[in-house]
Amino acid sequence: MHKIALTALFAIVATCQCALAQSSSEIEGVKAANQSYYAALSALDMTAMEKVWSRGPDDTNIAPPTKPVVRQGWDAVKKAYQGYWGTLDKLTVSMDQPTIKIHGPVAWVYGIEKAQRKLKSGPEQAGINNGTSIFVNQDGHWLMVFHQAAAIPGQQSN
Repeated sequence: MHKIALTALFAIVATCQCALAQSSSEIEGVKAANQSYYAALSALDMTAMEKVWSRGPDDTNIAPPTKPVVRQGWDAVKKAYQGYWGTLDKLTVSMDQPTIKIHGPVAWVYGIEKAQRKLKSGPEQAGINNGTSIFVNQDGHWLMVFHQAAAIPGQQSN
């Protein structure tokens, strides 16, 4: 009897460990996709940005943080990045401590974004935003379908 119980217990533990390992692997995949977004954004690199997004008709970006506009569909999202990047000499954005949640093929990430930018017109600016992204798993790759940056009042410099 004890042998059967121990065998069942080992089977349960092994199953749980596999689920935890998969979950940890999925979390690392989403974290890497999120980091790739901020790397592409900071590099003002459209080729890298295209690898982050799903590039579909439902892609949605709500930005910039201080005067947000909803852009729907990859073409509109891409055009907005290109237009915004054209006003900048430099941009650095990061999310150092993202919170990541996964439910099936959908993951969401939220946290504090730290942004610094130098406008072509001269002034440097900095701000802290609430950032939220949604990713979907397509063929084993986590791709962004939604991003919103919302300025935290009193945390922006001009």
